[in-house]
Amino acid sequence: MMRAWLRWCCVLVCVGMLMPLQAAEKNGARLGAGDVVRVSVYGNPDLSLEAEIASNGKLNVPLLGDVALAGLGFDEAEQLLANKWQAAGVLQKPHVNILIVESRSQMVSVWGEVNRPGQYPLRVDTPLSAMLAQAGGVSAGGAQRVELLRHGKTTEIDLAKLASGQQQDLLLEPGDQLHVKRQAMVYVYGEVARPGSYPLTEGMTVMQSIVVAGGFSSRADEDDIVLQQPGSKGEMEEKSVHPGDPVSADAVIRVGESWF
Repeated sequence: MMRAWLRWCCVLVCVGMLMPLQAAEKNGARLGAGDVVRVSVYGNPDLSLEAEIASNGKLNVPLLGDVALAGLGFDEAEQLLANKWQAAGVLQKPHVNILIVESRSQMVSVWGEVNRPGQYPLRVDTPLSAMLAQAGGVSAGGAQRVELLRHGKTTEIDLAKLASGQQQDLLLEPGDQLHVKRQAMVYVYGEVARPGSYPLTEGMTVMQSIVVAGGFSSRADEDDIVLQQPGSKGEMEEKSVHPGDPVSADAVIRVGESWF
């Protein structure tokens, strides 16, 4: 009697541990052609399998043959297999569990400044960082910020904070879109040591931009600094500035030459 009671306690604990995982993985999704699923039957390991749902939407199931599962929710598919095994006289009241191993019917889009933009199949418990790696990583012109578009809402992820553990690596869901932004730049020309383009950091000023470009050259006129920045309509607006003024993305700073 005590042994039977302990056995049921173990079963309840296992079910309790599995329920959050199943809820996270299923999340209202439906099965589709190309999905790789794991089917398990409690107490009957010989009937368990891990296989891909064929292009016709059917899964080849032990002792049942091809069963159409595409378009069904997880609960519906589990009940269907249980009913078929029971009707075939194979099992009495079977407990069937279906988990998705790789969701190829439900994709994640990765676009913007990545080396291989496109759509990728979603595996179970795939974090954002792993999906970016699958897309070849951030390209040379990409920023360290990624936009996650989900259900009409946008969440911005700082990759630097993600790498250092300061920000959580989010698990992706079917239909998610990842957009890697272009790295904002500032262009510094004229009488500086290293004219060229440089990544724009948050709160960067005119003087900080000049310092990044190596500072003033020996011929620079430190009072002759012109800043061009995109206006509200996209046109470049030019003005004389103070070295402490902030700069925006795609700003152009020109340092004039001293004639004395």
